[in-house]
Amino acid sequence: MIHLLPIGGVSRSILESLTTSLKKVYKVPSVIHEPVSLPASSYDPERGQYSSSPILKSLARFKATLTQVERVLGVVRVDLFADDLNFVFGEADPKEGVAVISLWRLRPEYYGHAADKALYRQRILKEAVHELGHTYGLGHCPDPACVMHFSDRIQDTDKKSVSFCANCESRRMQKQSP
Repeated sequence: MIHLLPIGGVSRSILESLTTSLKKVYKVPSVIHEPVSLPASSYDPERGQYSSSPILKSLARFKATLTQVERVLGVVRVDLFADDLNFVFGEADPKEGVAVISLWRLRPEYYGHAADKALYRQRILKEAVHELGHTYGLGHCPDPACVMHFSDRIQDTDKKSVSFCANCESRRMQKQSP
């Protein structure tokens, strides 16, 4: 089962859409939890961003309180960064089976474009599938059309599919099987 945990204010409709789509991709049920607050330790005032590391640790603690949990995906609306990176669309901790995605840079408005609900939700799904893929032990894929391809910029996310390439799908199925 995949547990979605909104961290801070995240639209319920986005979470419901994501739950439905993730069930189609991973063939396991998803559940949405009540929102929790961002860990205070995650904010870096010098950068004006939130570090993904404390959020991942918080997600691992949350996961430990649940039963029959396969994966936990945190969803935030704030701008995230990771060590040595200016920003991240998301990050995963494969060992703990947790991941987080940020909606901040997935919004077309962030890039000066008009709001586009369909594009926004497609980007969210791609990043969620990508980060959850890492929790199954998948690395980055060299195929730019594969959902596991690294997105260094939003154009990379837009170019890739919501699907795994044949190689990544095969590895995912091996790792996802009980």
